[in-house]
Parts: sequence; structure tokens; C-alpha cells
Amino acid sequence: MSSIGARLRLIVTALVLVLVGAACGGQAAPGAPPVGAGPAPQPATEEGIPRSAIRIAVNPWTGSAVNAQVAKIIIERELKQPVALVHIDEYAQFPALAAGDLDATLEVWPSGHAADIVRYIEGRRGGPLRDGGVVDGGRLGVVGNIGWWVPTYLLAERPELATVEGLRANADLFATPASGGKGQLLLGDPSYVSYDEEIIKNLGLNLQVVRAGSEQALLDALDTAFRNRDPLLLYFWTPHPAHNRYDLTEVRLPAYDEDCAIAARERAGQGYDCDYASDVLFKAFSLGLQGKSPEVFRFLSTFSYTNDDQESIGALVDEQGLDVAAAAEKWVNENEPVWRRWLT
Repeated sequence: MSSIGARLRLIVTALVLVLVGAACGGQAAPGAPPVGAGPAPQPATEEGIPRSAIRIAVNPWTGSAVNAQVAKIIIERELKQPVALVHIDEYAQFPALAAGDLDATLEVWPSGHAADIVRYIEGRRGGPLRDGGVVDGGRLGVVGNIGWWVPTYLLAERPELATVEGLRANADLFATPASGGKGQLLLGDPSYVSYDEEIIKNLGLNLQVVRAGSEQALLDALDTAFRNRDPLLLYFWTPHPAHNRYDLTEVRLPAYDEDCAIAARERAGQGYDCDYASDVLFKAFSLGLQGKSPEVFRFLSTFSYTNDDQESIGALVDEQGLDVAAAAEKWVNENEPVWRRWLT
């Protein structure tokens, strides 16, 4: 959910994998270090955590965190196998899966991972062992949508702000001290899938991407804007429980097309000039997971719930202040008919 420049760095960059055997904390983003240059991903092991533990990725947003925590609770409770949650960005997780340092990730947004799907899942590039080595784990059941959003209150007097033409004519309305005289487009964690700098350049918009640093920082910006009725243009997505609290309208970018698909798949986003594709979220596993634990492989392959399911857990975190472990446990305890079928 990363600027093009950041994306290129992240594909070849490292994130030291931080394992936690218990809760992964509140918001997924706080505590996850910003992605920067560093060593290659290290084997996901830590003293006291058995090699037999199922290592599940936690990406820096609440949805990913609650998926992983729900899976952890059920695997440990029902399948009696230890689980380690691994905080890692969404690009670094692909080489980690291919190397066997991760066993599973439960929320891949395909709109930003066309090249990773080609390389690691379809294995088309040939070459070393790590080209390939990742298994499509099936649909999560959640359908996502990334886009640019503005508070709906802005449209009462300026409905054109929900269009590219309106942004082109009114970019200065969104200027901040951080945007260098241009209008600000606020992005969250630096590792998020993002073609925004290319979209801005190719559509000729006088906007500047500014990175808030985390999902929580985006939520704080929304809270401040709505409290003061300020202008705000931000990268955001559905499903997210924040839509229950803030009335947001998505900007109508040019429709996603095959040219953008090729740009994402083959050119690291160069030339991308349209909206994000609708995201049918899916899971991905290491090639070795089925042999390591056939029971967990079957369970995670079947793991599938709805936007409403995920949003209800996320709301406990983002709106009621529960930590992710407590929110996931509450959902598991109250929704046994949903998850019990994942075990059959």
C-alpha cells in the first residue's frame, strides 16, 4: 500500500525481521521502523522461538495485523502449533517467503505487486532459486480499493475537487509547509504500494507527495482536518473502519487500463497515469509451508472472510483502542461459526 522511488529501493532493500510470539500491538504501523537502506532480510529466527513455528507476516496497517493475529489464535488454539508474527514491509516479504524465512502473508494487494507476482509466484524470470518459490494461497475474501480521497465537506462549495480537473485548478488549496508551495498529497507509511508520484507527473498536477510516516499519522491528519474543517487530500483505502467516522469522497482519477497494468508489471510504474486497480486481496505462502505443516497449509488456504469481518475487528483497534491481540481474540470468541469452517 510506496512511492515509485521508494518501491525500487524496497525491492532491493532489507528490513530486519522482528519476531513477536504474542500480540503484535495496536495499530500495525507504530513500532514498524521506516524502510531504508540496509542488509538483506535475515532468517526469521530468534532465541526461544522454535524453528517449527509458523511465521506469518505483519505489514504496517491494521488489516494485515488483525488477519495475522486471528490466524495465530486459531492455529495455536486448534492446531496446537506455535506461531511467530513477523513485522515486515509488503515488498520485502516476497524474497523472505521465497527464501523460506517467512511461511505466509495473509493480505497481498495485487495492484502494487504485478512484478512480484510475475517473479516470485509465476517464476517467469528463471535464474536463481528465489525467482519463484512463493505459492498463491487463494483469496482472502476482502476486496480493497486504493485511491485519493478528500473530506466530503469540501465538495459542498467545490464539487470539482473530486475530479482531476478540479485538483489541477485548485492544487494550492492543499498546500502545506511540508509541500514546498505545491498542493500536498498525504501518504502514510513509506512502504505502501503507491504510484502517486508517477500519476502526479503524468497528469500534470501541481502536487507533492508528503509521507506522514504511518497509518496512525494518516488517521491523526484526518482527525485534525475534520475537527478544523481544513482541506486535505490523502492516499487512503477501503476497507478501513475510518470510513465509519469520516465522510470521505474518492477523487475520480482516469480509469485503470492495460497501459497502467503494463507500467506496473514491467516498468516499475514508469508511465502510470490512472487510478489503482480494484484489489481482490489474496494470501501467499512459502513453497515449503505445505511440507512443514499440512494442517496449517490447509487452514490458511481456507482462511477467508469479508470486508465487514475485517472492518469489525479493525474498528475495535482504531476506534475503541483495543490492542490487536485483544481485538482478534474478541472476534474469534464471538464468531466461531465463521472460522470453524476454515478447519474442515
